[in-house]
Amino acid sequence: MRMLLQIFITIIPLIVSFSTFDPTLAIRFLIFSLVVSGILLYYLIANKSINREVIMHPTMIAFGIMILAYLFSAFFNGFGSESIYVILKLFLSYVFAIILIQFVITDGYKPLLNSVVYFSLFLSATYFLLIITNYSEIMSIEDNLIRNSRFDNLAAKIGGKNLVSSLQFLVLPILVYVITIGNKAYKVLSSLGIVFILVILFLTQTRSVLFAVVIFSVSLYFLNKKSLKRKYPLIILTVSVLGSGYAIMKYTNRYDAFVGEIKKTLDFSSSTRYKLYKSSCELIGDHLFIGVGPGNWKINISEYGIYNGGKGESFALRPHNDFLWVFAEGGFIAGISYILLFIILLRDSYYLHENRTEKDDIFYSLLFSAFLGFGFISLFDFPLERFSHNIIFFVLASFVIAVRVKEPKKKMPYWFKVCFLLVSFFASYVASIRYIGEVHTKNAIHFKQKGNWNYVIKSINKGYHPIYYEMENTSTPLLWYRGVAHFNQQSYDLALHDFKKAYEINAYHVYVLNNLATSYEIKGEREKAKKYYTDAFKVNQRFKEARVNFAAILYSEQKYTEALDMILNSKFTPYWKRRKENDNFDLYLKTIVNGWVNSIINNKNSDKKEMLNRLLLDFENKPKETSFKTLLVFKKRKEFEIDYLNALILVEEDYKQRE
Repeated sequence: MRMLLQIFITIIPLIVSFSTFDPTLAIRFLIFSLVVSGILLYYLIANKSINREVIMHPTMIAFGIMILAYLFSAFFNGFGSESIYVILKLFLSYVFAIILIQFVITDGYKPLLNSVVYFSLFLSATYFLLIITNYSEIMSIEDNLIRNSRFDNLAAKIGGKNLVSSLQFLVLPILVYVITIGNKAYKVLSSLGIVFILVILFLTQTRSVLFAVVIFSVSLYFLNKKSLKRKYPLIILTVSVLGSGYAIMKYTNRYDAFVGEIKKTLDFSSSTRYKLYKSSCELIGDHLFIGVGPGNWKINISEYGIYNGGKGESFALRPHNDFLWVFAEGGFIAGISYILLFIILLRDSYYLHENRTEKDDIFYSLLFSAFLGFGFISLFDFPLERFSHNIIFFVLASFVIAVRVKEPKKKMPYWFKVCFLLVSFFASYVASIRYIGEVHTKNAIHFKQKGNWNYVIKSINKGYHPIYYEMENTSTPLLWYRGVAHFNQQSYDLALHDFKKAYEINAYHVYVLNNLATSYEIKGEREKAKKYYTDAFKVNQRFKEARVNFAAILYSEQKYTEALDMILNSKFTPYWKRRKENDNFDLYLKTIVNGWVNSIINNKNSDKKEMLNRLLLDFENKPKETSFKTLLVFKKRKEFEIDYLNALILVEEDYKQRE
């Protein structure tokens, strides 16, 4: 078991799959569940015990209560595929934490230190490999915004820049400690690992992690300042790090991006992150005690106006704050338990630091500082979602808990291990279904982009599972993809069936609502169509696809003014992009304007008739300028609360004055 643990921790950064949406989540869920199942099976065969004192440590009690609160919330809100996934993920982390604590009690923590060193080096190596293979191409991009975006997207291939840098932060205390106690080879490797981490931090520019490093350093300094004989080397080191960071950012043209990140931090109230937090707090206030259920934040958050003003092209998957996330999904008890987990670890690591022996040196002050910094990261990021973060976090936690556990005397009963093993086997089964499902769903999206509808249907049929995998990572139900394929094959009854099923899974997904409404319109059930279009506007007031489709209904009912209001209140892309994407927005707009002009032109005087006819002619000859002019007319109409004709007159007068 010792070797299995060491190898597993070492190779986690290498467990990646490019056949799935997220390169790490599904594959690491599968491997993690298999490793935990294997260790538990060994416990049964070798008759190894699980000590009651480990289970009853306050940290493990807090974590256990958190999982039970999630279970209760799932019972109350209904078990879905995402709820099962989240609960199993937490269960695996809980069991793995017990295994680690048992290991440290019997074998000590030092056998795991070298594995963490290799873990850090492998993680750095994968990131630098991406940098090296893409560096020339990225640096050749002249546009700063695009170049920096490409730099940031590199880390997405191994989980994302925020997650890479926060994971490296977690291993930082181990690297520092190995430098103080390791042999010469591991001192060199650890020193190299720290250098790599600093380079990665300056390249990724993750603000929460940079602040966490400052918190870590300040905490470490104050905890050990009495034992520091000379402070000048520390000052020189700080200056050297900052100077090297500046040089790295200048060399890679990332300095301006870093300044931009700082400005975004200072202007936090106008950022997207602030909107996430605000909406999450409102959601928590409405579901304080029970929560919305594990995995349901990304669905229910749509009720809180988070998408208003957007184009509907992206979806929020998490609140970028683990504490808010736990409160939102698990309820008050789960949220408090998660906070207590950190507080207990901070208390125990500080106690061990205060009562340290000479052989411990700065070990527990490093752990205390790491927990403090990681708690700060969890306020602005989502490490709880990631298996790699949970594994390393509980490696650090086990070093503290194992020492604080009283002399293990009582053993948990045999059936306790059997139950753990059965649940872990079940987790492996679910993980395999989700991994295979994600592979097929990614294929389905590829075929959808190609317009190969038969293969979309076949891929979804292979990937979809009604219990364990029914929604992909962006909160889009899998049956929506199949419904789109059926719709494009003009199998409207099958499409409607899939869209209705997709609606049951996520009733706040604007594309599901839009397609469900369109299907009802084709079936001749217009009132139902209007209802679901209206529901889409509750999620995103300016969602273009639904507004264009609703405008078409109003046009067919000869409600031209309402149709213009509907389509012109859309959030649409620039004209050049609409042309490139073969967007039907301008065609619909021209058709509706034609209908409106023809409905009012007969009883107008010659000047107004000429103006209206010129507008129609301009749609043919100058479509870009005329679409923009029509938008100005809509804005004048809203500003002065007048009809379209008078708004058009005002816009024409403005044009004449400019000429």
